Amino acid sequence: MSNDNTNPTIGLSRRNVLIGLGAVGVASAGAGLGTTAFFSDEESFTDNTITAGQFELEVTQMTTLVDQGGDGPDEISFNAIGSENEPAELNDGFLNIMDAKPGDSYQYCWDICVKHNPGFVEITLGAEESSGNDNGVQHVDADGTLGEYMLAVATLVDQNGDDEVVFTGTLGELVEAFEEGGLVHAVGGENPTYCHLPCETDVEAAPVGEPVELCVDLYLPTSADVGGEVEVAEEIFEIGEDDSPGNAVQGAQFVGSVDFAAEQCRHNDNPFEKYNVSTNAPQADPVEGDEDGNGDDDLTEGDGE
Repeated sequence: MSNDNTNPTIGLSRRNVLIGLGAVGVASAGAGLGTTAFFSDEESFTDNTITAGQFELEVTQMTTLVDQGGDGPDEISFNAIGSENEPAELNDGFLNIMDAKPGDSYQYCWDICVKHNPGFVEITLGAEESSGNDNGVQHVDADGTLGEYMLAVATLVDQNGDDEVVFTGTLGELVEAFEEGGLVHAVGGENPTYCHLPCETDVEAAPVGEPVELCVDLYLPTSADVGGEVEVAEEIFEIGEDDSPGNAVQGAQFVGSVDFAAEQCRHNDNPFEKYNVSTNAPQADPVEGDEDGNGDDDLTEGDGE
């Protein structure tokens, strides 16, 4: 009997080994599924949107009165396109007055509206003037200017509907007072506020206000007014000899500009980088050299007499 001491071989072919390993892999995968079967939940938030707001200034310019005694050429032209009840909207500029004479009266108005969000509004005036002699008038001494002699009254109707005279003086003094700019108040009175509520907005539940209306009345005195009083926009002026131009303004020309600018109120305590205001109680605080306490110039007080 022969004694075979060699070790018996394990009956696994290469195929059987691969099948076995595969089975182990499946078992492992099954074990893995078993270890993550905990209670779970999740929530998602999508379409989170930030949209920038809008801000816009809209000013409508109107000529509301041209009184040249009923027969002046500019009055005839004005009556053809407008009247006191239906002002002529002239967004591209003033109604050009080509034949101003002593005794004439004019009124120009601006409806001022900030849209979408509250805003501050600044007005700046400018002018270029020339005398009749500068313009070729030789038959008379015509060295005066219209800004020197034409009386001016500025009136503002605020967002509460209250009207207030904000300037009286001459046209030249009005331009000088605001050639560096001035804030237009939203609500007048002893403690004016300057942050205008929007007159239009798409923001739900946002407060809105009426447009502010600014009007300037002009009158050129006559020699018949000397020694008496004249009324301009219900304001009384005493007329002396030096206040009536006579021939001094023949051929004179006044070319004026009115510029409006607006900035948002929110986070803005220094609008236009020159007015000191508080947006929590938006009224101008005095700045250095501003004795009237209006935060530089503003339309609550004019510098004219």
